[in-house]
Amino acid sequence: MATQIQPGTERPEVPRAQPGIEQFTLEQRIALLEQELEQLRRTTPDANKVTLLIFSGEQDKALAGLVIATTAASLGMDVTLFFTFWGINVLKQKRVYSGKDIKEKMIDFMTPKGAGHMGVSQMNMLGVGANMLQQMMKDKNVVSADELLVLARESGVRIIACSMTLQVMGIKAEELMNDIEVAGAASYLESASRSGCTLFI
Repeated sequence: MATQIQPGTERPEVPRAQPGIEQFTLEQRIALLEQELEQLRRTTPDANKVTLLIFSGEQDKALAGLVIATTAASLGMDVTLFFTFWGINVLKQKRVYSGKDIKEKMIDFMTPKGAGHMGVSQMNMLGVGANMLQQMMKDKNVVSADELLVLARESGVRIIACSMTLQVMGIKAEELMNDIEVAGAASYLESASRSGCTLFI
């Protein structure tokens, strides 16, 4: 039954069809699709990308992170290692006391130089446990954390030292291994947000 409109009543507005993609030219459609694909690339994690944040200053934990990083790199994955706070000591190759205040010198003296001088998270026993672990690894021909770090760099792993950690602890870039980046948390977040696998160690 048809609806009758009373005199003086305004006729309801009929919704107008919104312009659809069919109204665009082929070139415009391709341009829109390319924009959508680029947006997906920026927001979708890449299953072939791995980002690890190394926070711990314990040798066995650093070793685990380096094993994962080098294994992923050997599989052709894009790997980023971000070292911060106590984990930054994995990258230390030497000590430089000149130009530092007393607190910075104390931190430098009390923190290990390289993964090989770090303690372990369990049964460290004033360093006896760490030495025992290293000897057991050597007896079984297992590469050390220091060797894995070199292998990671040679395998194309992106290695980043946290700039804020260097500033707070008074660590100079010259104390670290060569050919690494110094960047802030934004670089870590940019890499982590695009990674299919992200680990905090």
